[in-house]
Amino acid sequence: MNQHVRGFFELPSGRGHRVPALRVGAGIALPLLVMLLLGRLDLTVYVIFGALTGVFGRAESHRLRFRHLGSAGVLMGVSIVAGATASLAGTGPWAVVLAGTVLAGTFSVLSDRLGLRPAGPFFFLFAFTTTAGVPFAGPLSEAALAVVGSVLTAVALGLAGTVTGPRWDPPPPYGPLPWSAMLLRAGRYALAVSLAGAVATALGLGHHNWAMLAATAPLAAAGLAGRLNRAVHNVVGTYAGVGLSAALLTVDWTPLQLALLLALLQFAGEVYAVRHHSLSLVFMTPVALMMTGFVVSVPAHRLVLDRAVETTIGAGVAVALVLATERAVRRARNSGPVGASGR
Repeated sequence: MNQHVRGFFELPSGRGHRVPALRVGAGIALPLLVMLLLGRLDLTVYVIFGALTGVFGRAESHRLRFRHLGSAGVLMGVSIVAGATASLAGTGPWAVVLAGTVLAGTFSVLSDRLGLRPAGPFFFLFAFTTTAGVPFAGPLSEAALAVVGSVLTAVALGLAGTVTGPRWDPPPPYGPLPWSAMLLRAGRYALAVSLAGAVATALGLGHHNWAMLAATAPLAAAGLAGRLNRAVHNVVGTYAGVGLSAALLTVDWTPLQLALLLALLQFAGEVYAVRHHSLSLVFMTPVALMMTGFVVSVPAHRLVLDRAVETTIGAGVAVALVLATERAVRRARNSGPVGASGR
């Protein structure tokens, strides 16, 4: 425990993190600028999530990165199109919680089988639940086309790393998770999403998906101490990010300014994503709060309050679930070779 406390106040070197972060930031900026030039603000949220494909495989060998970017891009595309479909259908919050629960469990297994890093269904759940809550009245084919273009941009930027990026050794090889461990982990993700989503929805909170996301974030970390530590990082970083968001939301950003701001914030968050989870969330929280600002206007005080309250709910659910299921997870982990966890 003392090690985790000391680690909270330590910041590892940024060497090797800036170029991957720059790829992600550029991957958001480029498709957003295209949407602005086309006058399609209604498609901006879809290209942002398509661009988040670039967070995968950041520290892998080039060939492995390309394979994982392609796999993650397909899963991200499915998540976004499913969310747009739910939005068009007028799906209510309880149905989104149910669908998110199924998606979390299913994509947890797929992520483990494909060996994706960051591990777990967080980004796919983020994409689905957010796009399901954003109004969309255009043809679904246009949203899908925007997503495809954004995903391909992220993959192309990942390939550009073979020429311009630093060449680090790939991470050590890990064996695949046994099915028992994969299914148990998927079940824990599904249970966390359903519980957090149900509590937030029953309380009538306007952004119940943030509770669902906060409940999944700690589960990807390795070990009991690592998961509890991630939950603390998640709460502290989000609270600080809410403060930054409150300041940024007082500015009346033009669409161009907002696009560049989101790209810059995502770049800053990615610089710290592996090094310090709390610092990463300081910059990524405003991205989550402001990315729908192109098409939806919500009072700033409601956004920041909902984010803080729902993060607390989600983290509480995650901690309770981790403590209740740790013994079963340990047994499953010992039944076969285990893959690396976390980001």
